[in-house]
Amino acid sequence: MTNGLWNGILAMRAALSRTTEPVHFACLSKSGDVAVNQYLSVDDVVYVGISKAPHHPPPGQAYLQKTDTVRFSLQKHGDFDLAALRQLRAYLPYLFMPQMAEAKGRACTVAHFAQSLDGKIATATGHSKWIGNDENLVHAHRMRALCDAVLIGGGTLAFDRPRLTVRHVPGEHPVRVVVGRPDANYASLLHACDQPILVYGATASATDAPVEYTKLPVLSDGRVCSVQVLEALYERGIRSVYLEGGPTTTSRFLKDGAVDILQLHISPMLFGSGMSAVKLDPIVQVDEAIAFRTFTFEPVGDTMMFVGVPENVHQPVSAEPPSPAAPKSN
Repeated sequence: MTNGLWNGILAMRAALSRTTEPVHFACLSKSGDVAVNQYLSVDDVVYVGISKAPHHPPPGQAYLQKTDTVRFSLQKHGDFDLAALRQLRAYLPYLFMPQMAEAKGRACTVAHFAQSLDGKIATATGHSKWIGNDENLVHAHRMRALCDAVLIGGGTLAFDRPRLTVRHVPGEHPVRVVVGRPDANYASLLHACDQPILVYGATASATDAPVEYTKLPVLSDGRVCSVQVLEALYERGIRSVYLEGGPTTTSRFLKDGAVDILQLHISPMLFGSGMSAVKLDPIVQVDEAIAFRTFTFEPVGDTMMFVGVPENVHQPVSAEPPSPAAPKSN
């Protein structure tokens, strides 16, 4: 993707974030001009439409993505090469995640991980560099730039010591969110940038935690509900979350019905052993599996990425009566 095209996508994201009226469509010209709810009077322009009612896109429009309540469509006018259109189809729908969040009443999530052909995200020792290729790394940083927040679990924080910043493409750093303990080692995040670090967990707050911590109600298995994490983020104005959480956190979000879009980068290698990408409860019949109502396979350099909208998720058991949230800021 050229810098001009990527900067145009960032400009559309900024324009959408400044709009207070309901958004029905947006336009992006080949030169980077952007308009929301009005047409651009230029020859080379891409139109992105959004509808809250299911309908068939008019002739010439390409179906991009849908949820239960939101459908996107894309129409080009003028001269766009195939590679540019493929990139626009890949990233423009995520700019409308705030509308998806408004429909759901919670922040919306895009989960991402890279795995081998046999579903492993790391060796038995935890080594995972590099399962994904350079293009997938750039893609992950683009998604960070397009989302309000990036979320990981405590295990990923401890093992990877991530920064969770945008470095390989232009864009603003997201808010960093961790589902874990307030007394963990947050040095890698604290030293990376000035964006807030929000932590949600089930333990009592540490008075000297260098992050903003909120205690959430506890489920019967001792963890917090992923949907309640997203509801808490929504209350803070966060509408889109990029989930890079590791197998435990991602699996819990899938189980709780809290993953709206799954991006699965598939690398052409076989491990034969190692850490599995997803850990769910055993099932008896095939129809109990998490299926995908819509999905595509997108090229990522010399590999490919599965992108799908999951369904057939099992909702979690009820949480214990809520205890007062204990935010701690420093």
